[in-house]
Amino acid sequence: MHTTIIIFFGLILLTLMLYIGERIGFSRQTMAYSFAALWLALTVINGAVGVVHAGQPVGAELVIGSMVFGVPVAAMVLYMVLSAES
Repeated sequence: MHTTIIIFFGLILLTLMLYIGERIGFSRQTMAYSFAALWLALTVINGAVGVVHAGQPVGAELVIGSMVFGVPVAAMVLYMVLSAES
């Protein structure tokens, strides 16, 4: 359940960054790169907390962390590709 919540948070963060970034005047590409860097940092922190405090094995956190990072970034790539065509 925790993984689903974190992925959902990533999708909400992506939406907010793209929406607010456009309103401020940043390009979609700038906000996409910013999101990817921020989301990678947050995913690493989440994984470190899982290993240190929750006692999860590093291998399991790497697999889950890849999914937690990958789903919102895949959504971002899909959005960027679809918005470039229109």
